[in-house]
Amino acid sequence: MEFLIGSPFSSPVGQRIQKATSAALQTEDWSLNLEICDIINETDDGPKDAVKALKKRIVGNKNFREVMLALTVLETCVKNCGHRFHVYICSLEFVEGVLVRAILPKNNPPMILHDRVLSLIQVKRSHRSSDSCSGSGEV
Repeated sequence: MEFLIGSPFSSPVGQRIQKATSAALQTEDWSLNLEICDIINETDDGPKDAVKALKKRIVGNKNFREVMLALTVLETCVKNCGHRFHVYICSLEFVEGVLVRAILPKNNPPMILHDRVLSLIQVKRSHRSSDSCSGSGEV
């Protein structure tokens, strides 16, 4: 059914997220991660497309290397993207539907992934206090 709505990796930011979260990478590609932030900040659909691609990469993915890289991209975006992106990731739907689902016991996540998700939630909370998530009523 994905062919009806399009792949989350078909947009410019989605393509870069797919590349930045490839298990084939030896280490994080920081220049690519920052390029993702630029696209999110500079395009109308950037925030929405990025969240779709990150969700696809994180939820139900058994390749924990890809999930960890996706969390790195997410954290980079939290720290470098504006309010339009924060509105999406501060929603209860994103927190519970993506981050919390990633660490459910049924997925048997490694402890490092569990700790990373909890750390990321804390990073989001600290950014919330700087007004980036105000108005969403979440996290």
